[in-house]
Amino acid sequence: MTPAVELPQPSAAALDLSAQLERVIGAEIRAAGGWLDFARYMELALYAPGLGYYSAGSTKLGAGGDFVTAPELADLLGRALARTLRFELAGLSAPRILELGAGTGALAAQILEALGDLDVSYLILEPSADLRERQQHALARFGARVAWLDRLPAEPIAGAVIANEVLDALPVSCFAKRGTHVVPRGVVTLGTGFAWADGAERRDLTHAVDSLEHALGAPLADGYRSEIALALPAWIASIGAAIERGCLLFVDYGLPRREYYHAQRSAGTLTCHYRHRAHADPFLYPGLTDITAWVDFSACADAAHSAGLEIAGFTTQAQFLLATLAEQPPSAGIDAAAIRERSALKTLLLPGEMGERFKVLLLRRGREAAAAPLPGRDLRSRL
Repeated sequence: MTPAVELPQPSAAALDLSAQLERVIGAEIRAAGGWLDFARYMELALYAPGLGYYSAGSTKLGAGGDFVTAPELADLLGRALARTLRFELAGLSAPRILELGAGTGALAAQILEALGDLDVSYLILEPSADLRERQQHALARFGARVAWLDRLPAEPIAGAVIANEVLDALPVSCFAKRGTHVVPRGVVTLGTGFAWADGAERRDLTHAVDSLEHALGAPLADGYRSEIALALPAWIASIGAAIERGCLLFVDYGLPRREYYHAQRSAGTLTCHYRHRAHADPFLYPGLTDITAWVDFSACADAAHSAGLEIAGFTTQAQFLLATLAEQPPSAGIDAAAIRERSALKTLLLPGEMGERFKVLLLRRGREAAAAPLPGRDLRSRL
């Protein structure tokens, strides 16, 4: 597939790294009989040790990377999350915050600064060695308050789990409706690269799509293509099990089920990013390109409920941030910093940018007395 946008040419070293990963994936396709489920391809492309997008040493975030997240634009998201965390952590003795995939460390720094008067420690679970090194440099001033983990805590913590733009990187299985049949869309080798190909029907995928159609109240149309994160329920359950008392906060781009699988979204939501350009070819530059899918927040809510978590809040990022701005308006000055902040706010708040596409989901465990709603308009009825 040829990308619809012109992309920069990778360096020779980057192309060599990508070629190594292509050989690894190609070997797995051959071992699987010539066809590989897309979820496994995505897992290898993102997380293969030493070669995957999040496992190799290339820069991911910022001007020299492939995309920018909200904490790199302004500190508003950090302040808003800290505002919510201050309430959610109240009454817990020496609470801990666990951030999954902490990016450059900007969000952690913003939260720690905003909660500087609280006795709270900050844990980071980061699969990328490159990003972990950047985080350690960015957070050095906080000393022993910050620690890095290689896996989820062995014992559940009292505190909070934060995941900003993590759910969208969970591997997804792609499918197409062929009449009444659910056909997996996977990967085959084509020359020195890869291509899409239909596979044999799979019971687990068919069951998941049947359940999805039952929840929608109607079958998806013939030819409809989309994706589904089959591993999401187990992932939510494992993350939820890391909390004994406290909350989980997920921030990501996504939709409730009925909007995600709307008839107008008949080609799915799979998106790739390379050097700040979006394209639609997940087989281009494997290991160098980020591959993501929008989040089905209704599926998250169902998984949370099954894991014994309370769905305590759901709103848009714009609504969530505006509630914080109402209390702490930005500077009214016209210096360069104020101009940059106002530009960042447009990206964070406007419907065509991050404001409506990004959602905030709050889950709780063992906090029956907690009653404060998530700031912003309550959209839980849409889940």
